Amino acid sequence: MTAEFAADYGGPLELVEYDPNWPAKFAYYRDELADALGPVALRIEHIGSTAVPGLAAKNVIDILVVVADEHDRDGYRPAVESTGMALAHRDPAASWSFYRPATPPRTRHVHVTSRGSSHERVQLLFVDFLRNHDLATDAYAQVKRRLAVRFADDREGYTRAKTDFIFDMLDRAEQWADQTGWTVDER
Repeated sequence: MTAEFAADYGGPLELVEYDPNWPAKFAYYRDELADALGPVALRIEHIGSTAVPGLAAKNVIDILVVVADEHDRDGYRPAVESTGMALAHRDPAASWSFYRPATPPRTRHVHVTSRGSSHERVQLLFVDFLRNHDLATDAYAQVKRRLAVRFADDREGYTRAKTDFIFDMLDRAEQWADQTGWTVDER
């Protein structure tokens, strides 16, 4: 597996309380991407912690762009980059590319994936599960706050330290999806 990476911006990790302006910020970025990508974007969704009302998060809007085939980079990469984004990571095995602003500050992240990929499902399921389960959202917020203090200067450590909790929540989310009939296309 070959992955592409860009340099990290570094800096301290700052977790903030939920901002009711995040949905409007997402809408602005969504519209910008939709204009740039046109019909190449099959779906543009608000994902990550800023997409869950009441959840503390880094003040960075995560956006999922679903395309027919993430491997067809010529079909979407120039358009995504025209919005000021730069490729930060690409994992061809996962059909996933990750973009962030070409220059600081980090205001948004764009995740590009293929329609029907596991990345699309996991990102949308996790957000929908948290939106529908206040206790899980509260527990996740507590974990995030504790880890933000512990890893204040280590963004990668913070992300790695959340992994077990997230996998546990994803197991619960899959059970919820089975019980409710949740699917990516029927959400």
